[in-house]
Amino acid sequence: MGKFGEYFKSAIKQIIGNGYRTLMTMLGIVIGIAAVIAVVALGNGMSSFVKSQLNDIAGNYGVFSINSKKSSERLTYDDLMALEDMLPDIKGVSPNFSLYGKVTGRKGAFNCSVSGGSESLQHALSNKVVKGQYFTRQQVDSSQRVCVMLLDDAQKIFGTEDAVGREVDITIWGKTATYTVVGLRDHMNEMYQFLMEGQEYYAQIEVPYTALGADFDFSVDEFDQLVLFDDQSTLSESVDKAKEILTNRHNLRGTSALSAYSMADFSEQLNQILGYAQSFLLLVSVISLVVGGIGVMNIMLVSVTERTREIGIRKSIGASTGAIMTQFLAEAAILTLLGGIVGIILGIIAATIICSTIGFDVIITPTSVIGAAIFSVLIGLFFGIYPARKAAKMKPIDALRL
Repeated sequence: MGKFGEYFKSAIKQIIGNGYRTLMTMLGIVIGIAAVIAVVALGNGMSSFVKSQLNDIAGNYGVFSINSKKSSERLTYDDLMALEDMLPDIKGVSPNFSLYGKVTGRKGAFNCSVSGGSESLQHALSNKVVKGQYFTRQQVDSSQRVCVMLLDDAQKIFGTEDAVGREVDITIWGKTATYTVVGLRDHMNEMYQFLMEGQEYYAQIEVPYTALGADFDFSVDEFDQLVLFDDQSTLSESVDKAKEILTNRHNLRGTSALSAYSMADFSEQLNQILGYAQSFLLLVSVISLVVGGIGVMNIMLVSVTERTREIGIRKSIGASTGAIMTQFLAEAAILTLLGGIVGIILGIIAATIICSTIGFDVIITPTSVIGAAIFSVLIGLFFGIYPARKAAKMKPIDALRL
């Protein structure tokens, strides 16, 4: 402990005695560590933001369909009921019919995307119904002409958000039917608005699928898709169980005719993509650290050259090769540790400013801070080895001669 204390004091003395050089040497480490901290925090904030925004756009669901080229089987109402009976803990199951047409209200006619489903379709979007209510199973079974839309669309179509009870005309394939608004969903989030920016406007209308079939003359006895809704924590398990049920009902075991995917699969792919992006940014930051490490090595080589006579005197009075090497390594490690601490502070400040400006949460984990500090020391040790070995290997007579 005594020897290490002496090494530490000697290292601090040398660092303080060469203040300007120390600052210039630390600069590369400071920038590198600050970049690492900022990039990790920004990456964590970006991941959290994107996931939360996507979850706000779409609910947690799994989608099932049968490839007509691989099987003549079709999904039906009986399948829907079977899934509800055999998976009682899920939020619900719905067919998914998507059509495009025109919707006409007090403010004029607009393009619209019409989604037909059961009462469980309310879980398709995470923004809840904030005015009125969603259509019920009774309304689905009786093919009632009712619909749900967004507050944004109500403002566009009627000029007001007080649209519950008002009527709209929906036109699809040249046929028109009048529907009554029974519910309004909350506004969509910023991510949805960003994705839709510059796109042609389409109102989003949700109606009972049975009414679609009755009004626009197409069959709703068979479904192209069934959508299962559940909590995120149990979605993957529920999708697997539902796939097994449908496979057995349609005798599709051993075939690839039935496909199933879920938002959990998409989230996993998204995490992978975001991970790649974050790793790339982190790699760029680490390169700046390596450059800083090379600067440390160059300064330590200069220090060895300047202190050649001191090294010779110390070795002539009995200082071991290991002692000389440890002293120079201690200087490099302390130098980079100080740079690392300053870099961590600046990185946290930079991350806070950047994330707050963009609108991300500032997520700085203890692991990233501790890891950055340890990594800065390792950089010092790694790039300090060569100068330290050079100093330690000097012969006393040669060192004193210079």
